[in-house]
Amino acid sequence: WGYQGRLTDGEVIAEEIRLGELAEELGFHALWPVEHHFDDYSFCPDNTVFLANMAARTRRIMLGTGAVILPWNDPLRVAEKIALLDHISDGRVLFGMGRGLARCEYAGFGIPMDESRDRFDESARMVLDALETGFIEG
Repeated sequence: WGYQGRLTDGEVIAEEIRLGELAEELGFHALWPVEHHFDDYSFCPDNTVFLANMAARTRRIMLGTGAVILPWNDPLRVAEKIALLDHISDGRVLFGMGRGLARCEYAGFGIPMDESRDRFDESARMVLDALETGFIEG
C-alpha cells in the first residue's frame, strides 16, 4: 500500500481513519480493516478496536472485520467484541473471520501453523453459537 517506511505508525493510523471517513462521505458500502501482526503491514492488530473508533466517527457505512483471525484469538472474547461492536454501531457489523496465512504471525504467537484449520473450525463453531444463542460451550 505504499506506507512502508514512509510514515510513522500514528500517521498511518490517522490516514486510515481519514480514508474511512472519506469512504462514508463518498457513499462506499463498507470498511474492511484486516488483522495482522509482526510485520510492516500490520497497522491494525485488532480490527474491532479500529472499527469501534470508526463507528463513533461514521453513521451509515458498514463495518466489516476482514477478518478476525480465530486461531490467534479467544473465541469467547471474539464473540463479546463483535456483539459489543454491533450494539455500539447500531447493527452495522459485517463479521468476517479467517484462519490466517502468514507463517511469521503463527510463529510470533507460538502456534503451530499445522493446527490452524482445526483451531479455526473449533473456534468458528463456538463464536457463531455464542452470537446466535448468547452462550458459548467448548
